[in-house]
Amino acid sequence: MTNKFLKFFSLSALLLSTTAFFSSCEDNEDNEPGIIIDPVSDEIKKVFILSEGNWGTNDATLGIYYPNAENNYQSDVYALQNNEKLGDVGQDLISYGGRLYLSVFGSSYLAKLDSEGKVVEKYFFKTEEGQPRYLAAKDGFIYVSLYSGQVAKFDTTSISAPKAFLEVGPHPEEICIKDNTLYAAIAGDYTVKYDNRIAVIELSNFSLKEHIEVAEDPTNVIAFGDNLYVIHYNTTTWAQEILEVNPKTKEYSVFALGTKFVTDGIDFYYVNSTFVGDGVYQTEFYKKGSTEAFLDLTSTPELKTAMIYLFNIDYSNGDFYIGTAGYKTFGEIYRFSRDGKFVEKFSTDSYYPNKALLFEFN
Repeated sequence: MTNKFLKFFSLSALLLSTTAFFSSCEDNEDNEPGIIIDPVSDEIKKVFILSEGNWGTNDATLGIYYPNAENNYQSDVYALQNNEKLGDVGQDLISYGGRLYLSVFGSSYLAKLDSEGKVVEKYFFKTEEGQPRYLAAKDGFIYVSLYSGQVAKFDTTSISAPKAFLEVGPHPEEICIKDNTLYAAIAGDYTVKYDNRIAVIELSNFSLKEHIEVAEDPTNVIAFGDNLYVIHYNTTTWAQEILEVNPKTKEYSVFALGTKFVTDGIDFYYVNSTFVGDGVYQTEFYKKGSTEAFLDLTSTPELKTAMIYLFNIDYSNGDFYIGTAGYKTFGEIYRFSRDGKFVEKFSTDSYYPNKALLFEFN
């Protein structure tokens, strides 16, 4: 385990004890954000839930939730489908071209899965290639950030070998794509030096165009409107802040305190979940440009003091998914409708759920 990962995992899992079904950074070109469309029937709809698990215990899971069905959650579909455990640590999950793509950090592999969670292909990264973090997709290619300081490019027709590697800076974290540009948050190695840059990559020739300097230790990045939004750790206070970055002028400012964010392309939502002591958090939910609460927490007051580890939106119908986590306790998923009304909750039977991903049958 790297020291950087120790910082990342322990702070997010224990002290806070990010990103979306789809964001404006085109994780899935088949489902472009920016408009709420008529939802598909719940009978043909499933939501995959990825849980990180605890470090070193081989207990990451991939489950399936069927909205509004009876007995609607299967907690470890990956193990059932593949007769093996997922590994350490379930990092990221995207849907693209009728397949799922999954990165597992500690076990150091990228997997292509079918709609039932069965492995189609796997690629295990060599030590020098680095451990995989976040995923993005465009034009038939999958992009993976690697802790070696690179972004890897895979052809979706087969992920048996990377097509290219690109050096972008030490310890890249979340990546996203807007138009024909990929952005990568460059966090750096805190044992040596925090970084403070966003790498800008031209996808037309897969080359590093430039870096945009921001505040130190950026970890998450998405695009909304004309701007990038970046979560970073303030290394003086260790609070997480959301930066609003103009990629053209390269100017940025602190937008708000925030630990998770998501966009459906129409609105921008964020959460600030701050540890206040003795396993208790102060958690607030916000919508950009509004002073009114967008979620009705009357039926779920526990969310006000819970660690929020997952915050996703299904833009096909606007449902919000919120995942809680705690040390040695199973994570729970809360589902709210687009108008902010509580729908239901369920246990993941696993630890640290970090991604809820809609998969539609096409």
